[in-house]
Amino acid sequence: MRRSIIIIALCLFAVLPIIAQRQDKHKGFDFDEFRQKMELFITEEAGLTPEDAQKFFPIFREMKEKQMKLGHKIKKLKKDPLDDDYDDDYNDDDKDEDEWAEAVIEIEELKVKQAQIGETYIKRLCKTISGEKVFKALKAEDTFHRQILKNFPREGRKQLPAIR
Repeated sequence: MRRSIIIIALCLFAVLPIIAQRQDKHKGFDFDEFRQKMELFITEEAGLTPEDAQKFFPIFREMKEKQMKLGHKIKKLKKDPLDDDYDDDYNDDDKDEDEWAEAVIEIEELKVKQAQIGETYIKRLCKTISGEKVFKALKAEDTFHRQILKNFPREGRKQLPAIR
């Protein structure tokens, strides 16, 4: 009996660090840390001076925030396009063709608004720092996002089925 308790205790002590380590991996996403890393990457890749960065990032953040809000609306519409209240009784079969068409059009209109916001803010940025640096900064942002996705942990993700 005593021997069983010792074995169980040893197993627990061996497993607890592994469990704790797994929980640390899956803590919530830290948006501020992500933004800091992205801004540092953009600053370095685009060759922004501290003065350029001080002018660029407040406008850039404002643009991204507005675009993100529209992105959330798009995501919500795609998830549940015809239900403003998001009831649990949602049923696709109850919707008519006009309602579906309206949802698709609204999603596309929101995408256009996102692009218009981008255009407006890019023009502002080009008046603030050189167009070349704005171009390099936007290119660096894309590169940063691609690298993040490339290095994103694959643990727990399902493989996509092979396409014939």
